[in-house]
Amino acid sequence: MGIAVAFTALLSGCSQLLDPKVTEPIQRVVEPEFGDRYWLYRPASYDREQYWPLIVVCHGGFPDSPTQQIRAWTELAESRGFVVAAPQLRSPGGASLSAAGRLERLRDDEQRIVATVQHVRAGHSISDDRIFLYGWAGGAGPALFTGLRNADVFRALAVMTPRLREGDLAEAVLNVDPYQPVYLHYAIDDRIRGGHGRHCGDTLREHGVDVRRDAEGSARRTDCKDAASFFELVIRKEPWLRIEAARTTPDKPLERRFRLHTARPPRAYRWEFGDGDESPVAEPVHAYAKPGTYRATVSVEGPQGRQVQRTLEVRVP
Repeated sequence: MGIAVAFTALLSGCSQLLDPKVTEPIQRVVEPEFGDRYWLYRPASYDREQYWPLIVVCHGGFPDSPTQQIRAWTELAESRGFVVAAPQLRSPGGASLSAAGRLERLRDDEQRIVATVQHVRAGHSISDDRIFLYGWAGGAGPALFTGLRNADVFRALAVMTPRLREGDLAEAVLNVDPYQPVYLHYAIDDRIRGGHGRHCGDTLREHGVDVRRDAEGSARRTDCKDAASFFELVIRKEPWLRIEAARTTPDKPLERRFRLHTARPPRAYRWEFGDGDESPVAEPVHAYAKPGTYRATVSVEGPQGRQVQRTLEVRVP
């Protein structure tokens, strides 16, 4: 079945797309909650008994599309061993939209992307600590908007040759997780083309985002290897730790239960609650003496004895 035949079959309702570079077909899937479609590639080596990384890729505006994006990633998914999904998005198009209309589409795409992740996880063995989000050109907007607002889902983000519009990041940077790295790649002629990449990096860093910038290269749609290598580096070198503080009961507004989510159970804990008190237990409950804003810190010792810290701003009540 050739490429032209494959696309003809797709238009007539076929749920698969064949790619000569890889052995498995690309699947077209309908996400049931919102009825949106996305493309999915699962490598031939996929084994349900193991947990796999997932990379969600966001396409740019016309002529880019979910099928073009996932075809750019399938060979890497096959050779390096991860699942890749490409949802159909609305925000990369619509250049004439008002600011309110643009924001509505970004929020809509956020739902589509998160629902895609949930649907893939429901049917596949996906590692919760190895879910990543990538955006190219116009897809950088929904990737950053969704990824920054859902740092508990996406361990790291990567955007290439971003094409953002004024206000795309205003809502996304309100609650930045400083431990979620963002890889930013754009061509060396970015300034000539409008400086979108440089402006994107400056805005992210201004709001405390951990930006890893590489301004070299051509930044074409098919240049996905750098992003994949960055995600692999994050897995190998940077521990996945998330901390949260939640109320225990409504009648105790000054009390918080602290939890740590991690890919590997630490050998030791030390919590500092920001008011002088400490605790060595894994999930402590701490009552503050008075209202205020506190910086709680957890220090953990990993399997190789490496010390890692995470800090959380806690507002009481």
